[in-house]
Amino acid sequence: MSNYPTCPLCEAGQLHEQTEETMVEYHGQKAALNSYFAVCDACGAEQASADQVRRNKRAMIAFKKTVDGLLTGIEVRALREKLSINQIQAARVFGGGPVAFSKYESDDVAQSEAMDKLLRLAEAVPAAFAHLAEQAGVSLGRASVTDRWMSANWQSETDVIPVRRPPHLRLVSTSSPEPENTRRYA
Repeated sequence: MSNYPTCPLCEAGQLHEQTEETMVEYHGQKAALNSYFAVCDACGAEQASADQVRRNKRAMIAFKKTVDGLLTGIEVRALREKLSINQIQAARVFGGGPVAFSKYESDDVAQSEAMDKLLRLAEAVPAAFAHLAEQAGVSLGRASVTDRWMSANWQSETDVIPVRRPPHLRLVSTSSPEPENTRRYA
């Protein structure tokens, strides 16, 4: 018995996952993203499972967030963890709905520019974060926000979330020639 799924088109072959670097463009910026799909070893049909489509979509959203100057999912999570709150508390403090931060952090959706600014403000001005948390009824524990800010997590006023690009994202010069597999996204 094989571990590979049977091709739903020909029902004779098996699907094997493939990864291909694909050039994408958004607002004049180009990047090489990994594209996930499967190929049937009998009929050669290419198709993508729901999981592969989800991974491809998340990579594209992370790229768009980068181009738009928004925090990526990795950066939103790092900031939330730096503030020592969970996703439910973050949703209560900043808004966006009960599962918003799960979606922001997994790059399922892009947060609004206003939400992005609010998150950056909360990081930069601990008193603003403390005020938002208090208004939302979110307890920050015994240590004050200022104490947390000066802790090992936040070394100084200039300590910021490092920009970490997702491993599947490689920015490419806008002057490079366009390969055949370039896809444009609006």
